Amino acid sequence: MTQQHDPTEPFPDRRPAEPAAPPSGWAPAPLSTGDRPSFGGDPSPRADAGTPLGGPALPSVTIQEFAPPRSRLPLLVALVAVVVAALIWAGTTLRAPQPVPAASPAASPSATPAAPGLPFVTPDQRATGRWEVIRHQWTDAGLEVEIRIAADRGPVTYAFVAFGNNDVQATDSEPGLQGPQFSGMPIQSGNEETGWLFFRLNRGPSTIILTTAEGNQMSALPVAA
Repeated sequence: MTQQHDPTEPFPDRRPAEPAAPPSGWAPAPLSTGDRPSFGGDPSPRADAGTPLGGPALPSVTIQEFAPPRSRLPLLVALVAVVVAALIWAGTTLRAPQPVPAASPAASPSATPAAPGLPFVTPDQRATGRWEVIRHQWTDAGLEVEIRIAADRGPVTYAFVAFGNNDVQATDSEPGLQGPQFSGMPIQSGNEETGWLFFRLNRGPSTIILTTAEGNQMSALPVAA
């Protein structure tokens, strides 16, 4: 019987063929990638230094990308200011000239003549009036004067004293030697009274004092020598 040979087992007396030697002058070709040779396909490209292993390359990022967006408010404010200035300029320079009205003569109020006399007020502020020395004359005995008193707001009571400017002693009034004479009664509002008085003074610059009936001073007038 013939014994069959198992193809998976080598023949006992047969050696495997050795590879043929490379021809003379042969040298291995250099690798194109400069890296280790790859087996089973084309050489794989080198990974970039900044690319993480196992993931896609990320785009570069700058700090300006995280800055807040610029506000347009200053630009709008400047634009509004320019528009307002242009409107003001147009309103002041392009305005049509207004006709100047002819000046009409101002109506001057009728001036009321000032009432004669020196104003006075009673010490209690209740009565006011004016008084004046109409005329005076010196005699060997003293001074005679004519006085007028007007009550703006009455009633006004009155009395008189006088003194020489070089004297110290005051002199009360006496009825004058001429008329009219003072009645001595209070003067009501809007009324006036005129009368002559006599003062025993030496001739010289003097002062007459108007007082109330109680002797409270209200005003004074000078009399020349």
